[in-house]
Amino acid sequence: MSIRSVVMVGFTMVLVCAVVPAARAQMLGAPVLQNAFTNRGFTLGVDFGAGDGVYTYGGAVAWSPMNLKFQLAGGVAYLDQKHASGTATYGARLMVPVLNPRSAFGVSPFVGMGGASFDGITDWQIPLGITAGYRRAIGNGRGISAYVSPFYTWARVRSHQTTETRGLFRVSVGVDAAVLPSVGVTIGFETGATAGAGEPGATGGIFGLGVSYALHHARQQ
Repeated sequence: MSIRSVVMVGFTMVLVCAVVPAARAQMLGAPVLQNAFTNRGFTLGVDFGAGDGVYTYGGAVAWSPMNLKFQLAGGVAYLDQKHASGTATYGARLMVPVLNPRSAFGVSPFVGMGGASFDGITDWQIPLGITAGYRRAIGNGRGISAYVSPFYTWARVRSHQTTETRGLFRVSVGVDAAVLPSVGVTIGFETGATAGAGEPGATGGIFGLGVSYALHHARQQ
């Protein structure tokens, strides 16, 4: 029996013109929310995910160099499953912006990996996709960003010497809002193809909510 959820990581980032999105990492049981923009330095976040009989409660950290060429994210969460034992889930993600970092429009390919072990079962999921986003400043130190992320996720479950794999095409949509110069809130939803009974992968839609704190922006105040 698989975890029935899709991997997540989406450290959503602060816009150059001031939008602070949430930090997330590639953990099972949460949506794959990935903004197209990144934030210099470290961003910390706490996240909540809710899917088909699965809930996650976790934290993550993201880092990007000063030139904003890429972003690395990692995190850990508690995976609360309706039909299996609760356990820790962990993961990481890499995203690479391809447009001008000062542009209002962004495009970024990304890849991640996340997993968990419970009741003699090991579940790994790997999403590969691209995200497109738009951002807009609203007042001093605040802003909003919206994005859509189509992706392909490969799921592998190993249980008692038996291994099952499955690939699914999914899509997520999200909105990041800077409520304070260094604090952002993210909300999003993932949907798409679903796994059948006894198959690895997501079995329904997954909702996500996150709050983040941008350390680099905070030091600049």
